[in-house]
This record gives sequence, C-alpha cells and structure tokens, in this order.
Amino acid sequence: MKQYHWHLRPLAFFFLLALIFPEFSALVLAQNSDTTKSNKADSAPANTAPRPATLDRPAVAWIHEHVIPLTTVEAGHGFVDMQRLKKTVGDARIVALGEATHGTREFFQLKHRMIEFLASQKGFTIFSIEANMPEAYRLNDFVLNGKGDPKELLKGMYFWTWNTQEVLDLILWMREFNKSGKGHIEFTGFDMQTATVSMDIVRTFVQQNDPTYFDTVNQTYQGVAKAKGAAIAASSFGVGTASFPIKAAAGKHIKYSGFIRTEEITRGFAGLWWRIDGAPGTPTLGFDNMQDRAPKGTTPWTRYEISLDVPANARSIYFGVLHPGSGTAWFDSLQVEIDGQLYTDSSLFDLDFESPSPRGFLTGGSGYEVTLDKTMAHTGSQSLRSKLVRAEPEVNPADYKQVAQDCKQVLEHMESSRTGLIKASSTKDVDWAIQNARILVQYMQLDTGEQSRDQSMAENIKWIADHNPGAKLILWAHNGHIEYEGAGAWHPMGDYLRKMFGNQLVNFGFAFDQGSFRAVEMGKGLHEFTVASAPEGSLDHTLSAAGIPVLALDLRQLPKNGPVTKWFDQTHSSRSIGAVYSEANAASYFADTAVRHLFDVILFVDKTTAARGND
Repeated sequence: MKQYHWHLRPLAFFFLLALIFPEFSALVLAQNSDTTKSNKADSAPANTAPRPATLDRPAVAWIHEHVIPLTTVEAGHGFVDMQRLKKTVGDARIVALGEATHGTREFFQLKHRMIEFLASQKGFTIFSIEANMPEAYRLNDFVLNGKGDPKELLKGMYFWTWNTQEVLDLILWMREFNKSGKGHIEFTGFDMQTATVSMDIVRTFVQQNDPTYFDTVNQTYQGVAKAKGAAIAASSFGVGTASFPIKAAAGKHIKYSGFIRTEEITRGFAGLWWRIDGAPGTPTLGFDNMQDRAPKGTTPWTRYEISLDVPANARSIYFGVLHPGSGTAWFDSLQVEIDGQLYTDSSLFDLDFESPSPRGFLTGGSGYEVTLDKTMAHTGSQSLRSKLVRAEPEVNPADYKQVAQDCKQVLEHMESSRTGLIKASSTKDVDWAIQNARILVQYMQLDTGEQSRDQSMAENIKWIADHNPGAKLILWAHNGHIEYEGAGAWHPMGDYLRKMFGNQLVNFGFAFDQGSFRAVEMGKGLHEFTVASAPEGSLDHTLSAAGIPVLALDLRQLPKNGPVTKWFDQTHSSRSIGAVYSEANAASYFADTAVRHLFDVILFVDKTTAARGND
C-alpha cells in the first residue's frame, strides 16, 4: 500500500468514522474537484448479434431478443428509439432512476434523456434528487421562474456528485422546457443529511406566525447545533488505518494483536480495530474496535487482541489503531495470525513502526497529533503515538436522544397548531415549515439510530407525492437506494417506496461494463478512475455480451421458468460504486445480486467516461 502523511480533511475524517464507528456511516462526505477528461459520445449503432462468449448462452440470447436498443445517451435526439419504453413505464406514478456510480457522465446524460422522455411523452411533472430537501427546492424557483444563478444553486446542494456539467445541463433544459409551454416540470429533493437551512426555515416561520413559541424553537435548534458540534469533536480521534489483503484472510480466522500504553486518558479509550465488509450496501460482516475492553487512564505496555472469523464472501478489510479519547496513547509490536500462522509479509505495512514513517498506514486525526515517537517503544526503537492536542468538547454526544426528543416536540406542536397557523399564513407555507421541522427530527434520528436515512428519504418522497395529488414523480438516486431488497435488517428506500406505492412504482437500475468515473480515494481526494471489462459471469459482462452499446432491458418479461429465469434468479456480480472507491480493493465494489429481485428494468451503458465537475 502506498503511504500518505495527512491531516484528516472532512471527507477522510467522516469516511474513517464510518469505518471505525459504523453508526456514523451516513456522514461520509466529499470535496469538489475538476474533471477535464473529454467525453466519448456513446451513440454508435447497435450490433445485431451477440459476440462470442463462454457465458450462459441462453441468458445472452434472451437479452439480445428482448433488449430495447437506444441510439444515444444524450438528450435532444428525439424519442423514436424510446417508443417501447412507453409500455415499460406504463401507468406508473413514480419512476426511480438509479446509477451504479456517483460519477459517470453517461449515466447522468441517460437520466437526462429519460427525464426528457418522461416529461414530454408520459406527463411526468416533478423531478426529485438524492440531495438535501430544502437546498434542492431552492433550484425550483430557477426552473419555474428563472430566478437565481443555477450554477451557484447547484453548488449549494453541497455534494460534488451533483455539481457537474451534466446535472447543470439538465437544470437548464428544465428551465427551457417550462418556458417553451410544451410541458411543466419542477425540481425537488428528498434527502435529510444537513439541518442548517431547515432550521432557518422553521425559525423564520415560527417567529413570524407563532412568536410566543419562538424561544422554544430557537433553544431547541441551538441544542441541535451544539450537540452535533460536540459530537463531531468528541467522535474525532487519532487513527492509523491500513487495508489488509482479502486473499490472505478470506474464509479464515484471524487474531490481530498489539501492545498499547496510555497516559491520562480520562475520556474515551485507546484500542485496536478490525472491520470486514461484504458487498457495498450490505451490513458489516465483522467488526471489533475494543470499545468495551480498551485501556483507559494511565497504563503500562499491555498486549491486547482481536479475534474474528473472516467470511469467505468478504470484499474488503480495514484495520489499525485508534485513540478516540483524551490524553496520549502509544502503539507497538502489532501482529496478525491467520489460522494460527503468523502473517509475515512486510511489503504492505510495517507493523512494528520501525520505518522512517508509518509505512502502509494512513495516520492523522481532527484535533490529534499522530506521529512516530523515538522516545517510547515496546520493541525496537520507536512506536506510534497519538496525542489529543485540541480542547475537550463541552457537550456529551449522549445528549443526542434528548435533543431528538426536543425536535419531536417542536414538530408535534406545529402539527397540532396547523389549523391556527394556516389562518395566520397559508396552507403551503405551513406545510413546508412542518416538513422542515420533520427533517430536523430525521436528521437527529439518523444518529440516534431511531430511523434510517433510506426510510426518511422514502417518507420525504411520499410527502412530495401527497402534496402534489395526481402528479407523476421522477426520482434520481444510487442503485443502492432505489433497489427493492436489502440485506439483513437493512431496507433500501426502494423497499419502503414499493410498500407505499405498489405497482405505481417502476425502478430502473443502471449498469456498465468498462470505462471511467469519478470517485473519492482515501488520502487522494476526488479523481478519475478507469476500470477494465467486468469478469465473465458477472451481470455487467453478460449484458455487454449482447453487443449493444446502450440498452434497456425489462426484467419483468422474463419467462416464469427455464434456464434463462434460473440464470437471473442466481446471484451475479455487478459494480456498485458510491462516492468512494479504491483500486486496491476493486473487488469489493462488486455486489452479488439476483438482479430481477432488485429492479424492474436495467439501463446499460457498455463503455463510460467520467462526469465533468463544474468547478
């Protein structure tokens, strides 16, 4: 592993929170960056026969027979090739469009073309994206009335994933579509991961229309900001992080041990940690950060151990040392045993910290100094030291639940006062203020574990649908959100939506075989990646074997039984890449899925290029 010396920026810090403290997994953030690679237009004519392959031939033949070839991913080319999609969409009220990566130009372009088709040919009037709700709604005034700078408004949605030329082109098309008189479309969002704008909306509304309640609201939302700020400070930590090779450990038992010395850790602890992940979007397969048995206070060099089975279907392993507490901690003499045999490959990392730098480990921490210490060692001449250098937080994150309860009381007060508030304001303004109060509850519940992000996003979509009776909605989110089935106790947004809307919902999963995309890499930030063709037997490679560069495939047309249905009922790998990617762990970004149970329709692009950032 290449080594980096870095102080944890917001992206890396929250990514490590998600690795080492799974309850923070929803807080993974990223930074903006430019992408200047040119786009290769994907408008080549479709091949008329499947290319030779050792894949399951009945499946490839069925794909080729039932596919809907699309001549281009780009909007503005008419709908002759899309006519069969009218039947595919049918009478659905909601169409959900996924994506296999958050940074693919052709996915965004094809979504644009699908939105153009649905608005022009099927009467869809509301677009909603996986972005924070009130911030996304600000763009609606531009789409409808031309007010504001669309580029700045797009940047105000925070996430680099949407701040691209492709999404800006979509917004500009929406404005022109509304101006043309040929139809009507609105821009909305359904996420709930930030709270600042929602707090401002509720505060302003209550101050103007329910002034006697303003002090309560203001105090409650000050508590949100204070608790969140303290939680981030208290949950920051000194850390050393490395990636362990999957091939060496998959299907085996590991013992990971090391010596730790501590000094004046009056809050928190110091420990070792090990995390095993499966396919993206699935629950963690194994995890231990020693939180229940780690050293505190002042302690001498002592050996500690983590013992875990690594399932055979593991896709990535991260491990290291951490110090989420006060005082100072030293780490030394780490070792890994696999099925009782000592792991001795020293090419990836230095487990004794005797190198000139902590080779193989990403080290740092917000408010912590993590460095080699030549004055302290268990063996050899030096160790890795983590020292808290910032001031202690004033509020314990355990206050989250009380703050969440206070937010619920604000919401309940506004709901019970709705009739009177409407007299002082308007139904539209009251309901919008109440919805933003609800977002504050969801925002807190995400961290208390009371409600998942996917459930909250589904509820917000239902709110949009309920407040626009009869309107048809187009959703934009990652495949992992729009799919119908989760894993274990986790349910994706699509599962909740299907329960709410039944056959009124049609979802389109996206896939690709090879090409480029943008994503964030730990220690390197946002940049472009390029991947080769997917492995034989994978869904992506099988779709590519049909020999059609851009296609749609309605999985609901599969026969009831037979070899083709059997193939689609089996699990086959397909790329699933969100905001983060690592070439060193490329295999972990394939999800094993029985695709027909996740999506109604697949949109496939054989070769892709990276999305283009606006900044």
